[in-house]
Amino acid sequence: MSISETESLGMRSTNASSSDAKKLKVAQDFEAMFIHQMLKSMRNTVPKDEDMSTGRRIFTEMLDEQIANTASRTGNFGLAKMIYKELTGQDTNQNPAKVSEAQVENWVNEASESLKVDKSLIKAVIRQESGGNSLARSEKGAKGLMQLMDPTAKEMGVINSFNGRENIMGGTRYLKQMLARFNGDESKALAAYNAGPGAVEQYGGIPPFKETENYVKKVLQYREQIKENAL
Repeated sequence: MSISETESLGMRSTNASSSDAKKLKVAQDFEAMFIHQMLKSMRNTVPKDEDMSTGRRIFTEMLDEQIANTASRTGNFGLAKMIYKELTGQDTNQNPAKVSEAQVENWVNEASESLKVDKSLIKAVIRQESGGNSLARSEKGAKGLMQLMDPTAKEMGVINSFNGRENIMGGTRYLKQMLARFNGDESKALAAYNAGPGAVEQYGGIPPFKETENYVKKVLQYREQIKENAL
């Protein structure tokens, strides 16, 4: 299932996140354009090299554009952050306070209903990944309740991984993609969530990694406990 197909299942609940993502991109694009023009102006103050070839001029222009794009995405220049805050009223790296169990429960229910993923499975992943700590950060850089890595968070439309609702929606969306990719096989989907879908496909099932094997086992155990407690 493609990202766009998955997103359509939870369109109403993710409109705000999608809107913020677009605003961030607008801010970054504007900053990139500004930096590019600034570099161009700076180069114009330097005496031109009449012997510079056309190829070198083109390369220099491409280099300036790449520098501008990189600077805007990494946030080192700061203009995009200022524009984003002006548009949304929040910082790109704003970390909310640690959320309550009741809030997590509400967001899990929302994600489960909109994305059609069993809420006990979502809860089990959260328990294993972060223990319910919305501000959790791993040594590898995974963040939030469902421990999203930055590339995955970006792909799932998550602006701030420490925002509990965004994290759960993004993590559930990714979990749903893994379930679809592996034809509903929960063990394979969980293994993919932990080790990546490529590893699962390479080994034709749960990869022979102790961490991943324990991960799948614990999540499924937690899920059964959650189901029993709900009775």
